[in-house]
Amino acid sequence: MSASVPPPPIEPSGSLVVRFGTALGLAAAAALACSVPAAMRVAAAGGGANLLHAWLGLGAAALGPMVVAVAVLRGAREGLRAFGGPGAWLRAFGAGLWLASMLVVLSVFGSVLRATTHQHALAGVTFAFGALAAALGAGLVCARLVAILRAQSPGSRRALVALLGAVAVLSLAWVGLRFLRAVSHEVAPSPAAATIIDVLAFVLAALLASRRPRLARRVLAYVGPPVVVVVAALGIGALRGDALRDAVIERAPAFAPAARLVAGR
Repeated sequence: MSASVPPPPIEPSGSLVVRFGTALGLAAAAALACSVPAAMRVAAAGGGANLLHAWLGLGAAALGPMVVAVAVLRGAREGLRAFGGPGAWLRAFGAGLWLASMLVVLSVFGSVLRATTHQHALAGVTFAFGALAAALGAGLVCARLVAILRAQSPGSRRALVALLGAVAVLSLAWVGLRFLRAVSHEVAPSPAAATIIDVLAFVLAALLASRRPRLARRVLAYVGPPVVVVVAALGIGALRGDALRDAVIERAPAFAPAARLVAGR
């Protein structure tokens, strides 16, 4: 008796229309979510911009970039499967160490250049070459650390990973405290601080929205496109007002280019 061949698994994501509608719904939700901190700052600036108008306007400005980001991140999931297999968590840990080390090194390097270099062009070129050298050096060091961890026994590996992770977390906390201390000494709200907060909120929302939802997929597919249309229409109408657009440029510079683009001004 021949063995029965199991049927192929059913693709849970459904048809192309369902996938497209789901992606739009998730992108709209992520755009509205990531614009909340900026909307609160813009509304606090006054000038006739209330919180609802600011939120819809910033959500409309973030909608296009969010759709692109979600599509790119979903496509990158296939490439990330190359990190699977034995030792995948060690490779992910090494990548995390590399990112943390780059943030710390570039933050310190940039602060040194700002304090010692008065020519912006020279500082920019120096920072670019220094960042390239730091990226290569940190990559080699992290790759060597991963090889050392792979050769250790499970107990020693866990201890070393805990130690290196604690050093990375403390280093990131030190950089964050330096940044908060520098911002707190400024009289006016820092555009750099606002940009960092908005970019981090955008990246986090895009990462969450790029995950495939397990439930309510068809609901998102049907609700997503109408929500996108409503947010875009109301947000573009709000951004056509000079008061809101000026407040966005002043308090949420990360959203300013997209706000000008969608408003047509």
